[in-house]
Amino acid sequence: MISAMYLLPCPHCEESAEVSPARAGDQIPCPHCGQNIPVPKLGELRQLPTAEGDAATEKSKAKAAEGRANRPTVLFTALGLLAAGLFLAAAFCVVNWATISVPLTTEGHIDEFRQAYKEVSSAQMIREWEEINRNGVDLPAMYQYRVMELDKQAWLTNAGLFSGAGLLAVIGAFFVGRSGRASEV
Repeated sequence: MISAMYLLPCPHCEESAEVSPARAGDQIPCPHCGQNIPVPKLGELRQLPTAEGDAATEKSKAKAAEGRANRPTVLFTALGLLAAGLFLAAAFCVVNWATISVPLTTEGHIDEFRQAYKEVSSAQMIREWEEINRNGVDLPAMYQYRVMELDKQAWLTNAGLFSGAGLLAVIGAFFVGRSGRASEV
């Protein structure tokens, strides 16, 4: 059975020396200043902190401090990765926006109608007017160019949203990195 080592404070330099219970009632030299330290009797010696307990306490304190020190690094890395992902998503949206070419705009479509109506006879215009009054002007679906216009606008809007969120993540990472550096000092 291995007996515990106890920490005995030196009365001369106030540093601690390890002592075994077998040395109770004896004297040991201080490992720091070299002066002799009287070792108390076994009952008093057992009242002192153990070397193993102190080492375990120091080890757990060091581990906790290391965990606190790593927190800003982990958060900084997570925010950096989030920002990179958001900027990639924004780039994807911009590429999709750029690849959609709308062959016709609403203004162009109206101009085509104006041009066509200039070439239509008055009788044909009256017939169309009567048909509109009878059937209404509701379209069963949007024109294809309008659907393409709306898709293109949606890609651009999404790119802006992803870029804004990415910028916020970069700003957050900057502040986390800065606060982590400040806490190290």
